[in-house]
Amino acid sequence: MPIVLRHNAALELSRVEYAGAMCAQDLHDHAAFNADNPVWLGFDCISVIHAGIDVGAISLANLDGVFKAHRQLFEPLNLMFMRRSAWVCESAAGQRLLSHWLAKRNADKSPWADVRQFDSFEAAGAWMLLSTENTAILKSGEGFKDIARFDAAPTAGLVR
Repeated sequence: MPIVLRHNAALELSRVEYAGAMCAQDLHDHAAFNADNPVWLGFDCISVIHAGIDVGAISLANLDGVFKAHRQLFEPLNLMFMRRSAWVCESAAGQRLLSHWLAKRNADKSPWADVRQFDSFEAAGAWMLLSTENTAILKSGEGFKDIARFDAAPTAGLVR
């Protein structure tokens, strides 16, 4: 499954995992879900790009289009909170796209999120002010309940 949104109620923290073969539509569908369900935007979030991800179907132009659509979805929400959004990338192929996304994001900061990339879950957990125990949960994904899955493949779709 390319994108999975999970949530840990005890930690009040969301986790988005990117894995498998992805396409730009998966990214757009995830952003549209968040715009339609802004309750999930109120939580700090760790996003993980797993090793072995296949992003061959996503060009930088595709990513620019998703970025523009993302902005159009979120600006009308007038979000009134600040959340922390940490990224951990385990893939060189994924890093190329993440670096492009973060460069665009940092050039055009939004007032509702502080977005940073970390080399490890431990560094992300420290920034999120998590205890060592909770950082271990963050890293393992234990206790995170599936909220939504995004896979534009013809045989799959959004599951709630």
